[in-house]
Amino acid sequence: MKGKSLLFGLCLCLWTSLGWGQRVIEVPWYETTNTYMFDIIKMELTDEATVITGQVKYFPNEWFRVVGRTVLRGESGKEYKLLKAEGIELNEQVFLPESGQMTFQLYFEPVDAGEKKVDYVEGNHETDWRIGGIVLDEKPQKLEKESDCLIRGKVLGHPSSYRLVLMGYEDDDRIQEPYAIIPVRNGKFEYVCQLGESKMYWLVFTDELAKSSYRPVSFFIEPGEVEITIQPEDAYTDSEIHGGEVNEQYRSYQRLKEDKFNFKALYSAFDSLHNQNLSFTPEAQKLSELMSENFKNRQKHDSLYAAFLQLEKDGKMYTPQMMALNEKKRELSKKEQKWKEDYIGEHPSLTTYFLLMDDLRNLMTYRLHSFPEELEVLSFKDLPRLENMYYTIYKPMFPKHSYTELIATMLQSLKQIEVGGHYIDFTAPDFEGNPVTLSEQIKGKVALIDLWASWCGPCRRSAKSMIPVYEKYKSKGFTIVGVAREKTVQTAKAAALQDGYPWLNLVELNDAGNIWFKYCVGNSGGGTFLVDRDGKILAIGPSPEEVERILEKMLE
Repeated sequence: MKGKSLLFGLCLCLWTSLGWGQRVIEVPWYETTNTYMFDIIKMELTDEATVITGQVKYFPNEWFRVVGRTVLRGESGKEYKLLKAEGIELNEQVFLPESGQMTFQLYFEPVDAGEKKVDYVEGNHETDWRIGGIVLDEKPQKLEKESDCLIRGKVLGHPSSYRLVLMGYEDDDRIQEPYAIIPVRNGKFEYVCQLGESKMYWLVFTDELAKSSYRPVSFFIEPGEVEITIQPEDAYTDSEIHGGEVNEQYRSYQRLKEDKFNFKALYSAFDSLHNQNLSFTPEAQKLSELMSENFKNRQKHDSLYAAFLQLEKDGKMYTPQMMALNEKKRELSKKEQKWKEDYIGEHPSLTTYFLLMDDLRNLMTYRLHSFPEELEVLSFKDLPRLENMYYTIYKPMFPKHSYTELIATMLQSLKQIEVGGHYIDFTAPDFEGNPVTLSEQIKGKVALIDLWASWCGPCRRSAKSMIPVYEKYKSKGFTIVGVAREKTVQTAKAAALQDGYPWLNLVELNDAGNIWFKYCVGNSGGGTFLVDRDGKILAIGPSPEEVERILEKMLE
């Protein structure tokens, strides 16, 4: 239930002095945390105690526990013990109510007046909650350089969301570290960014990240001030972004697109069908409900999901009304893509460079793991035309921008990572930290490159299913090299030991080598790639039976 590590940006001062030796800090700043579901929404510092008001926000009926050994650890190294709790029982499983939200108080020994920061520390286990660098003596924010960006905004309709995460556009929060955690105080937030070049970023509420279900606010960080108004959860309108030339260009593009294609009316029609239960056929609707009921029963859920996809293949998933709307959307999307590509070619700017990059990213993201409708949308994109615009317009225009190198990687991967293409070499550390180059391990062998993660159940089930194949053919010129996508080596080691992988495993920490992105699986836990002795990709995501059939022909 616990996880996820965040980074910090030092910011604004908001503490109220109530008298000598007493201070209240609303929604204190953090430097790091490994949990999204638990938040400190208030701290009271007195001569008698340090009182933390905590909030847990997650799924209804899920449980959490606050352990009695929890301490506050000051920069001095001194530890302040947890004395008591109000609103929960320490060391006991506490189940969340139907609201999925619970607030409580934790009383610690009084923190010395000289402490500037403290850490909230439950213990040393990876699942123990730990919040680092809770700032007790905040400094006001101000723009110090012309290149700085002041993000200032207000939040509408999120009364129990107290914190926003600033993260890179399309970053995977399971692995990649956000740039800052920003408090929301009285419906307002403020943060000074010093991140260099202008490009697209996301703001996401931490409690939505905890559930892995969020609606990000997309905007460009650029010099000066950017004003953001985040709309309520049930609003159909996007968040309002004002400030900066690039943001204004992006808003202009979005207005032009909506005026021309009116996607909002189409989406309203989809919502109307959904609200009337007219989207799915009765059979598909029943399967959808059963999948929700069996979400935690992975074997049952996977079986139901396979049946659900079969209905789509057989043309029995959607009602006639839904099929008609899907056809309308398909035709509109095709026209919109052609218009967008024309716009990218005719209006070169950083905004349209982002649009070009985003089109290529979508091709990368969905080509291996996607629904049929997603593949269909990808088919509308003119890859040769996008590539030509990159080389003739945008690369010369933005030679040092990070999008330029990113797109070069995308174009290489789009050409190589397919059946008949060639694997992309990389170097990554093994579990002891020794660098290992893939090509040196698989030279002269038929090999399965297994990209997996400790938190990816399907990846681990796939890997375990390959063990008998590996044992049968390892002496005949077949090998497997696994790479785990992790935040720590320890999680990879524990998973590999538990699953009993008998082959070499490496680790990709915090996407340091961008391996998942290069292999077009950046939005997933992983994928498998079978290559021949010359490095040609024979199969992507093959079953053990498929691997064995290929090996029988090649090795026996």
